[in-house]
Parts: sequence; C-alpha cells; structure tokens
Amino acid sequence: MCLIIYLCMLTVVIGTSASSLTNRLELTHPRQALRPDVQAHLDGLSSEKWQELVSSGLDSINRQKRLEENLLRSDITVRNGSLSHVQLLDTLPNNASKEDSEIALKILKSSLFVYNTQCLPHEIEGDECRTYLENKPLPEGSVLRSECLKLLKSKRYGHHAYRRLLVHHYKNGFYEIFTEDRLPAAWSISMGLYEPDNIQKVKQKARDQANGDLNLGIAQWAQFVEHDLSKPVSQSMSNGSPIECCNRDQNKLQPRHNHPACAPIISQVSGNYGRPNCLNYVRSALAVGPTCNFGGAEQLNQATAYLDLSQLYGFTPIAERKMRTFVRGTLKSTSNGSHLNDLLPMTADTDDEGHSFCAWGASANATCFAAGDSRVNSNPYSILVYTIFMRNHNRLAAELLVRNPDWSDEQLFQSAKTVNVDIYRRVIMREWLPEVLGSRLASEVLATSPPISRQNAPEISNEFGVAASRFYFSMLPNELHNLVKNGDDDYVRNKVLPPTNLFVLKDEIFRPRLQYTAKKLDEILYSVLNQRAMKMDSSYAGDVVWHESTKPTHADILAFDVQRGRDHGLQPYYKYLELCSHIKQVTDWSDFEQFIPKNVLDKLKNIYASWTDVDLIVGGIAERPLNGTVGATFSCILSEQFAKVHQRHLQEPDLPPWAASLLEEYRYMNGSKLLCLNSELRATPQNIFQLPSASNLLIDCDNVV
Repeated sequence: MCLIIYLCMLTVVIGTSASSLTNRLELTHPRQALRPDVQAHLDGLSSEKWQELVSSGLDSINRQKRLEENLLRSDITVRNGSLSHVQLLDTLPNNASKEDSEIALKILKSSLFVYNTQCLPHEIEGDECRTYLENKPLPEGSVLRSECLKLLKSKRYGHHAYRRLLVHHYKNGFYEIFTEDRLPAAWSISMGLYEPDNIQKVKQKARDQANGDLNLGIAQWAQFVEHDLSKPVSQSMSNGSPIECCNRDQNKLQPRHNHPACAPIISQVSGNYGRPNCLNYVRSALAVGPTCNFGGAEQLNQATAYLDLSQLYGFTPIAERKMRTFVRGTLKSTSNGSHLNDLLPMTADTDDEGHSFCAWGASANATCFAAGDSRVNSNPYSILVYTIFMRNHNRLAAELLVRNPDWSDEQLFQSAKTVNVDIYRRVIMREWLPEVLGSRLASEVLATSPPISRQNAPEISNEFGVAASRFYFSMLPNELHNLVKNGDDDYVRNKVLPPTNLFVLKDEIFRPRLQYTAKKLDEILYSVLNQRAMKMDSSYAGDVVWHESTKPTHADILAFDVQRGRDHGLQPYYKYLELCSHIKQVTDWSDFEQFIPKNVLDKLKNIYASWTDVDLIVGGIAERPLNGTVGATFSCILSEQFAKVHQRHLQEPDLPPWAASLLEEYRYMNGSKLLCLNSELRATPQNIFQLPSASNLLIDCDNVV
C-alpha cells in the first residue's frame, strides 16, 4: 500500500504512469545476488574466526584513542569563537549520540577488517562483501554484540539511523569517500556555481514574476522544519571532545595530526591574506541499525521523525525538562512583562550538557538563546520562529489555567504542548507544504493513509536530511531589509528595496549580534512577510558561501552540503533522477536538459568531468521549479518523506476524549492567526508565505481572538 501511494505521488510530480514506475521503485534497495563462491568462502569462516576478526577491528579503535591523546596534548582542538566552533554548533552531538556512534564505529571497524582480510584478498568487491555482512550477525558472546543489544533495548528517542532511498555509494562499498582524484572538490563546486551579488540582483528582477510572490517565510519555515526532522551530528573523540581538522591559520594539518574522522574541505585556489584554505569537516556520527549485524556505514539522525516541535521542546525527556519552568505548565523564557514581549531563555538558564549554543569567545558576555536544538541561534530567521512557538505554548498554558484552575503543572504543560504541536502540523502540512510542492502534490501527501503494519520504522531518509531539505539556503538573501522603518509601499508596488537593513546574514550566523527586543522581533517578522524570497536555484547569496578575500564568519554552506552528501554515501544526482522521473536510464548530459536550464547545465559541464559525477544537492538545486518551489527530483524526495511523516502522525494512539475536544477548539488556528496572537503586528497576510496582495489580503490582528 505504501509503495502504491508513493507511486501515485510520483506520477503527479513527473507525469509518468504509475505502472511504469512500480518496477523501478522495487529496485530502490536491490539485494545484490552473491556469487556462490563468495557465499561459500564467507560461510566457511569458523565462529572463532569471526570473534578474531571483531577483536582485530576493535584494536584499531584503541589505536585511534592513542592518536586522540596525542592530538589533545598538541592542542589540536576546536576553539571557542572559531570557524570550526560555528560548524560544530550546526552538528552538535549530545552525549547519547556520542555513545551510539562509538558502538556503531566499532561495528564498522570490524566490518572493514573483514573486508580487508577476507574479501579483498579473494577479489570480492566491496558492495558484494557489504551485502553479505549486512545479513551476518555479530558473533554470539562477543562484548560488541552485548553492547549493541543493550543499546537497542534502551529507549532510543530520536537516535535512529537515516534510511536510504538508494544503496550506499562509497569507494570501498563501506565508508571510503570518493575524493578529488575522482570528483571535483566541494569548495570548487561552490565557487564554480557562485554568481556575484550584483549579477544575482539583476537576474532576480527578471525572475520575480515567475517566483509566485513568495516571501522569506517560505525559507524561514523550511529551516525550522529541517531542525525538527533532521540533525546529522559530527563524530567526537572517545572522551567526548570535538574534533578539529584544520590548524589555527585555517590551513591543512600535518599528516600526523589528522584524525580518521576528518574530511576537511580544502580550497584548491590560493587566496589572499585572511582567506582560509581549510574548512573543518568532521564525518557524521554513525548509527547502530535495527539488528546487531556487520555492515557499511549508516549515519545517525539526532532528531525525531515526527513534526513534534522537538527542536523547541527537546526530543528526550531530559532535554524537555531543561526547557520547562514546572510552574503553571510554561516553558522557560526571558520574561518582559507579557507573553507578547517574552524572548527565548538564555543558554545559561538551561545548562545543556555544558554547551553554549553560540560561537562567542569564552569571555564574551553576549546574547545566546536556548531551545531543544543547538541550531536555534543559526540566524535571526530561526530565532524568530522558535520564539513564536515558545510564546504560543505559554499563551495556551495561561488560557488553559484560567479554564481549569485545578489542573496540575503537568496537565497544563502536556495539554498546551499537544495543541501547540497540532497547530504547527497544520501550518506545515496545509499551508507551507503546498507552496513547496504545489497544491496538487501536497494534497496527495495529505491523502495518504497509514500502512496496515504499525511497525514502520520511524526514520528520515538520508536524501531528505542532507540534500532535499536544504533547498531553502538558495532562497535566503544577504540582508533583511527594514521595511517597517522605510515603509513598504515602494517595495510592494515597484520592487524597489529600501536602503537600510535589519541585519546582514553573515554577521548573525550563530553569533546573535542584534539587540533582541520584542520590538526588534516584530520588525523582523513584518519584514520577512513583506520581502520577496530569492528563487530556488544554484546561485547562493554571497553571505552563505565564500567568494572573496574578506575574513569569513562561517562555513561555505554549499561546499559543506556537497561534502556531507559524499560522507553519507549518497548516490549521484542522475540515480535519483532515474528513480523519480520517466527517464529509465540517463545516458548523457542531454538527458538533464528538460530539468536543468541550459546556462546552469553549461556550468555543471565545466565543473564536473562527467554527468555521472554530479552530486545530488547540486543537481537538485539546479533543477527548474516544478509546480511549487523545488524541482522534480527534490519534489519526489520531499513528497516521499512527508507522506511517511503524515502516515506516522495517523498511526499515533487515539487521544482521550478531553484532548480530542481540546484540539477541536483550536481548529480555527492557522499561520496568520498564530503570528497575530504572538506578536504586536497590526495585520498579517492570509497566506503567511506569500507577499500581501489583492489576492492575499491582510487580516486585522485586532479581530483575532
């Protein structure tokens, strides 16, 4: 049933008959047939030999620990306030993730030892060796198997492996990244696609009509949704310390200081003074699969597979407790007299495993907000949406207390959270998703019914988590213009941008420099609703990539996404195009022409030696938008994931009658009313993801109760 539903959605996306896609989708995870001699050789290994292989694999872990001790003695560490610190906050692991990854790494090292000693010498290819090992349990009685089983029996909460739409794509079939000897460097791809901002502005004017009058809310909420569903986190040293892959001058480390988890992004162009040549990239934390078997690398997702506002509340009971006041059902906040003026709590008030969520130096006494996710301070757009839902929770708790004065803190908190999450889901699925996928495909997603089995694994696809969900970065401009201060009449009528800005994006990434007040957040909200989003394409604004000799404040986001896709073993773009489109087999560059504009395709030809090399994230952002914001391939990946998310929501246990009745009372809430009730805006557009217009009228907030 699930496959049939998905095929129906793909038919809408691409226009291909469902029957022609059925056979192809069955090959999403083709089980490679093993040669009889391979099966016989590996089956012939004794149980003692398998124990020995595991022990040898674990020896490499001990050698790695000795290297880590040397790195710490040499002060090869991530410094507060550094570029690597910014990147760490985007991929910050919690203690449970570190423990999961350590066990998964032991399994991977053992699997690699089997490959190197039992498969390679017998000319057994990596993919074939991995296929066998994925069905081979860890040896009975081994310490590693006991550790693995203990982990699987514990409550995992959000700690699960990403699932895969297509099988691993590694040089050795297990974990080895394809490097510059085969593929263009991640940084050179970003530089090759970059267009100077003045050229982008000229092109943006020509594209405005085609962009459907979307405002910046479409990108702002896309990031918020990503924070809810996906968080790949970086590996750590065995003592929990973060890993550094570049020296303090942002150049390559000496070979003796390279950690095995390092895959730094290296610039192949000699820059001017102040331009780094090395960007920290630490490979993503690994995850233990649903069975304690050998196998290839699977990455860990430190997030839940539900739209549940876990980025605000936290996705574990411990994290949630840190966000609660335990008074009248409320969340912690920085109080300013009323819920309309409250700001998020500061990190000092939450004590999240000793981490600050901002890239300030150790002595800095600056603003740094706290939430259930370390990415809350990634930029002011993000801070604003987190604040809206924090305020809404506390508003709901106050309303419920008035109506139910005998309710306990726990009753108030859980009831307010239930309503808050329900409002959030409806805004995402019924208002935001149609703008991203187009109304027809979004309706197909909402029409999906849950599969018969309730054992559907609560996992997010790797392709969604590190590629398709990241589309919004190409829609973010360098600046948010202060439309409140300047008046928006000229902008709305003539698309003339005002001369002053509320903030410059590159200055705010994990470093909240703004003087945050309730008034400032209202100004940001108003301007987001009234500033046009950039079109989703392969040209990122200069503030999110590196292109000049000025000292950067953060990583090159596109280069980072390319590197992470390779780290996670994603297949190249054309494989997903074959999966999602009517093209049975891509044979050359010309097959991309109906999906990617010619000028962009010409750039890709200059960057990549072959069409078979184009990375998924690059091909996805290069495609022409289909019926919504994104192109065909990302529409396919996003719709598949949101259909599964919707199915999981439908499988949740039925609410007690009082809770169902409570949710029904708040069915009137939508995005516009949510913003009205949690800000001081006088009016909001009916559709909060489109610019105000004659077809998208303003709602008077005084009339919203």
